[in-house]
Parts: sequence; structure tokens; C-alpha cells
Amino acid sequence: MDALKEIARVLKPAGVLGLIWNIDDYNAPKLWSVHDGWEKTVKEIVWTFADDSPRFRHERWRQVFDDQNASNPLSLHFADPLFGLPLGEGSVEFTTWLPKEDIWGRLRTLSQLAVLEGEELEKVRRRFEEGLESDGTQVDDTGRIAVHGRTVFFWTSKIPAEPLPSGG
Repeated sequence: MDALKEIARVLKPAGVLGLIWNIDDYNAPKLWSVHDGWEKTVKEIVWTFADDSPRFRHERWRQVFDDQNASNPLSLHFADPLFGLPLGEGSVEFTTWLPKEDIWGRLRTLSQLAVLEGEELEKVRRRFEEGLESDGTQVDDTGRIAVHGRTVFFWTSKIPAEPLPSGG
């Protein structure tokens, strides 16, 4: 909530907050449908490791906006929301084509995979390789592999503390 308060503090009255994430299928929230093939396999792998850090895929980031309106009969009078709800949202799907080793390099940047070593890392690498051979994995003429995802974006407006003057 402190971060949301600071964002509201620096925005002009009725200013707009926009949030943008590029989410690869393999790192998507559990309930999102993803492309078959290696991406589905790797998504299952990613979700087997708990790193205890909040991530977009956990879908808890919205909670801070809901919490600003949290109230009960005793506190309703004092509720002072900072941003309007519901959040506006949209998404655009994308596909990137990468060599296998580049994909593996990207996967190794995920914190829960970056810490793996030895046999545990080799096990993940084998499952990744098996996923690449599974139905649904798209490969182009040069051997590059499709990496699917979506850019998701959200927006909301700051609720001014004081009414805006006529004419905005």
C-alpha cells in the first residue's frame, strides 16, 4: 500500500497510472491457457518451484487496489481510495522465434530456476528438451522455436483529494 500511496502522491490530480507486463506462456498464471508443446511443459515446471516472492503469475498484485477500498461498517466513513476501480485492462498476444539455447538462457533467468544446480538442474533441462519434442511445439525453417506470450496492460485514474475545478 505504501507504493500505491507514493504513486498517488506524485501523480497530478486525475493522473493516470498504467501498468504493463510482457508474460511468456511458460511463466503465465495457472488459470491462463497456453500453447501446447514445450511452453505447457515448462509452465508446469515453473509452478512446481515456490520462490516465495510475489510474481505477476501469482495474480496478487491487484490486491493492493482492492485493499484501498477495504472497509467495514465502522471504517466506511474513513475509506479514502486513491485510484478508481475497476481497472481498465487489455492484452495483445505475441510470438517470438528463438534458438533452443536462447530459450534455455531465458529460462535460467527465472529466479526459481536460476538457483538450481546439479541433478535438479539436469532434470529440468531434460524435461525442457522433452517438451521441445512434444506435439504443439512450433519450429520454423531455420530451427528456431516459437515463444508465445502476451503483453497485458492495466490502467486506472487517480482520485483527486479535492474536486477538480470546472473545465478539468
